[in-house]
Parts: sequence; C-alpha cells; structure tokens
Amino acid sequence: MEIISKKVTVGKWKVNCYLISCEDEAWIVDPGDDVETIISSLDLDNYKLKGIINTHGHFDHIGAVAEIKERYNIPFLLHSKDKRLATQGNLYRRMVGDLKLCKTPIIDEYLDDLPSLELKRHKIVIHHTPGHTNGGVCLEINNNLFVGDMLLKGNSSISNLPGSNKELMVLSLNYLFDNFKGFIINPGHGKSFILDNDSINKFKIMI
Repeated sequence: MEIISKKVTVGKWKVNCYLISCEDEAWIVDPGDDVETIISSLDLDNYKLKGIINTHGHFDHIGAVAEIKERYNIPFLLHSKDKRLATQGNLYRRMVGDLKLCKTPIIDEYLDDLPSLELKRHKIVIHHTPGHTNGGVCLEINNNLFVGDMLLKGNSSISNLPGSNKELMVLSLNYLFDNFKGFIINPGHGKSFILDNDSINKFKIMI
C-alpha cells in the first residue's frame, strides 16, 4: 500500500496544501484558502477523508478549514497551543492588510493528545516543534516530513509573527537536523527538498 502525496498552492500567501493518501483514504494538511481549487486539484471527492491536520494555526494556513470540514463532515486537528492563533485568524489577517475574512474553524481534536494518526496500515507520526508558533508540529510518514513553516528553502523561518519564539525555533530546528537527515521536506511555502548536509549547513548559517 503506497503512500502518495499531492500538493496544490493556494491563496494570496501561496500556501502549500497537501493530500496524503493511501489507496482510498486520505488526510488533508494545511488547507489555507481557495476551497474549490483544493477540492478540484486534489480530487477530494474521490477519497474517504479522515480529517484535516494543520501544522500550525497561522491565518494563511487555515482559511479553507471550516468550509472543507463542514462540506465533508470531517474533524479538524490542531495542537492546543495554537488554538488562539486559529480562533483569531481574521484579526491577524487585518493586521497584515488582508481584508478577506474566513469562517473560524472549530477544533475537534488536539494533536498533543495524539502521538500518531492512522492511514491504512501506515502511521503519521506527530512531532511537536515549537518556534514558528508555540503549537507547531511536523508530520512524519515514511521518508516524508510535512513541516509547515519550520523549514522553508532559502529562508531561516525565524520571524516576528504572532506566536514565534526564536529560542524554541532553534531547538526545534536542531531536533529536525539531528533526526531527519535524508528525508523529503514538504514545506508550507515553496518547493520540496531533501534535508541533506548542504541544506542543513545553509539553514545553520541563517539561524
């Protein structure tokens, strides 16, 4: 049973939304905006959707959550430490000049209560990686790591966005460098890449 991931980039902030599937089952990761684009590009109607997982609660990653959740009657999973970010998404949108308002999603389960999630016989392992936000997580399945905004190619990922903490970010980055060398990194923005020695050294220079 092969794991397949598909990606579509959506919204003003060009967020990568992923579908992680195995046969007829799938999880949605970070549906940031453009509900209809996500549904058509990722063929959502052709899967038994298990739920929506968000790597963190920033507004640009959650804009389509509520609509997709309601349309398919599926749960939304987020780390509890990002609840405030997710519930105040429209406030943060206005702070950066984005006037588009999105429905606030209801969180059904907290990722801090779940060490892993099932996808057929596979497991999606949840790693709490605070720094970009307090409740940021990375999702490990086979040799793929879905990292949200923790690792962006050519970018240190350290920011002054709501919920960010540089000290925690450095600790989490070093955890990723130590444990996931050779993995395919699937980021929240930009292209996927392999976490090799060269990319690790470049990230370390930036932090």
